[in-house]
Amino acid sequence: MAAAVVCGLAGAAAPAKVHVGTSASFALSGGGALWVTDRLGGRLARVDPAAGRVMWRLAVPGTPFGLAYGAGSVWVGSRDGSRVTRVNPATKKVRSRIKVGAAPYALVYGAGSVWVSNEGTGTISRISPKRNRVVKTIRVGGGPNGIAVAFGKVWVADYGHSHLIRIDPVRNRVERRIAIPKADWISASADALWVSSETGLLYEVDPGSMAVQATVAVGANPLSTTWIGGQLWVPNIDDNTVSVVDPATRSVVRTIPVGQSPLAVAAAAGSAWVTSDFEGDLWRVEP
Repeated sequence: MAAAVVCGLAGAAAPAKVHVGTSASFALSGGGALWVTDRLGGRLARVDPAAGRVMWRLAVPGTPFGLAYGAGSVWVGSRDGSRVTRVNPATKKVRSRIKVGAAPYALVYGAGSVWVSNEGTGTISRISPKRNRVVKTIRVGGGPNGIAVAFGKVWVADYGHSHLIRIDPVRNRVERRIAIPKADWISASADALWVSSETGLLYEVDPGSMAVQATVAVGANPLSTTWIGGQLWVPNIDDNTVSVVDPATRSVVRTIPVGQSPLAVAAAAGSAWVTSDFEGDLWRVEP
């Protein structure tokens, strides 16, 4: 069932779109703000989701892309810089720049660490926030993209070798792999993993057995999903839509047209926020 984007909030001053910069790549909610990377403009933007406007921007060289929030900091991976920049959100200052593997793609905070997927070297970097450095490099091979921490494990979507990989964070080693074609992103629900595949499918995976429970056809080239109101919002890069998936029925219940090349969805201030990588906008959509 198709649904149009809501072009404004009734009685609210916040606009339907916030212009972030040259591009709006990844978005993440944390610390009462929305954080957006502008990969082409080389900046991190802080967006006030209640006011619907950019509060400030900070230069982050090297094509900033993936984001994590944790340990009182925003963590930004630079695709061309092979590093992660740690930013203090209160002072707008860079706390540290940490060398990681080549072409870092996604970041996540969990198990007391920041985990970084390095697409260019086929590795995962584990960063200690206390020491501000990589304390372990785990080789997974292929081209790791999405990464998640859930169910006591670290999960990696290996796009290059078409695998979902499970890592034990206690021993810092790969435990198991299963085949998922062109696996690209991972979001966890209370009892399952949901893996985006560039083939246009969403895979539901049992975290214990690692068996595929179901597949859901979404749009073209889905990527950075997020949970909003018990439903999974899936941005489809190549057809400029968001698919809203009901996990109970394992079906798409809404298809929402958005801006060009939506890479990510984030939840804040009661709304869904969808990036437009080509247009540099952050779209506000009502759940």
